[in-house]
Amino acid sequence: MTTNSMIYPAETDYGRLVDHENGLVNRAIFSDEKIYQLELQRVFARAWLFMAHDSQIPNSGDFFQTYMGEEQVIVTRGKDGGVNVMLNACRHRGAGVCKAHSGNTSQFMCAYHGWTYDLSGKLIGVPGFNELYEKKLNREELGLRKAAQVEIYRGFIFATMDPEAPPLQEFLGSAGLHMIDTLANYGDIEVVPGVIRHRLKCNWKLAMENDQDYYHVGVTHASAFEAWQLPRAEVNKGYWDKNTGDVILGEYGHVQDTMVGHHHANIFPHTCLFTDLLQCVVVRHPKGPGEIEQWYFTFVDKKASEQERREVIARNISRVGPTGMIEQDDGENWEYCTKGAKSAALQDVPFNYQMGLGAGSMVADGGNGFPVLQNGPRTTEEYARWQLRCWSEFMAADSWPDLVKKHSKPLVR
Repeated sequence: MTTNSMIYPAETDYGRLVDHENGLVNRAIFSDEKIYQLELQRVFARAWLFMAHDSQIPNSGDFFQTYMGEEQVIVTRGKDGGVNVMLNACRHRGAGVCKAHSGNTSQFMCAYHGWTYDLSGKLIGVPGFNELYEKKLNREELGLRKAAQVEIYRGFIFATMDPEAPPLQEFLGSAGLHMIDTLANYGDIEVVPGVIRHRLKCNWKLAMENDQDYYHVGVTHASAFEAWQLPRAEVNKGYWDKNTGDVILGEYGHVQDTMVGHHHANIFPHTCLFTDLLQCVVVRHPKGPGEIEQWYFTFVDKKASEQERREVIARNISRVGPTGMIEQDDGENWEYCTKGAKSAALQDVPFNYQMGLGAGSMVADGGNGFPVLQNGPRTTEEYARWQLRCWSEFMAADSWPDLVKKHSKPLVR
């Protein structure tokens, strides 16, 4: 592919924006508003998205507010013990019916005209129903819009807006299930109250690919290494000198490194599980092509002592979040890259993803029942090429049946 063919055309074949074979990516995918709007439809309204953890809504009436793409949704524990995921938008004029991040309630009332809904989203109260509507309003058809499907795996609540999406476990595949199992196996885990939230002026895909990027560690985080007194033998010429080349590749864009004790696992499109000492889940909610809101969920074993809880929380605060030694470094780079993606003078110049291109060998079973790209100690960018290839397939597919039929699968080579 030449640089000229990488210029973003007016009528775009979205599958052509990512040249997986040559490791070249059109920078428009990180900055273009039209592409972003289609992402909301074909990625975030289609994929299974992590909503919350069971431990955040243990009792009837508990709720937690989150997003599906840019759609604000409420996750509730119903009177029957079931989980509901509903759009936070009144069916009258679209105003929100819930303003709190989380809490416990028996109903949700719109602060505009007072329409009221129960925990399942059913419309149960309309001021003036008898006098003003003359009992003609069909309340049965005016409940809050619900997610098309909601499923729970080992306490992790997922939802999708697409009724044609395959079952959650099929979407996650053996690789995605393993990623959740790794964190869930820490014990009877629960989320520590208080989700860390902060915004960054960057594209969500740049933040996601960084989770598997060990090429940047020795340069970007050099000061953190020095502060933590990390053995210099682990850093070689500015990059992480460990067995960072082996990558677990899952269907639909899920990826995970294989470093012992440092697992970072990405569940496409926007969730990362840190199954190392951080014990947290990070969700990157898109707020436009050039902005995200990052949420950090910290997990501990329910049996953990107060001291153990404080240690886990302290580790997360010191490393990630708006004041963390790691996140500040990363966030600045993501913002610079997003600015670079907007450069008018460089729109014909693709981003380069050629490290490790064609190297390594893919084995069908890397020892855990899922495909692993074995690349030895050399770091690679195959994780990013794979995620973006799968992203382009989501964008090009007209429906879930089309995506299921045409999506890439890791091939043994």
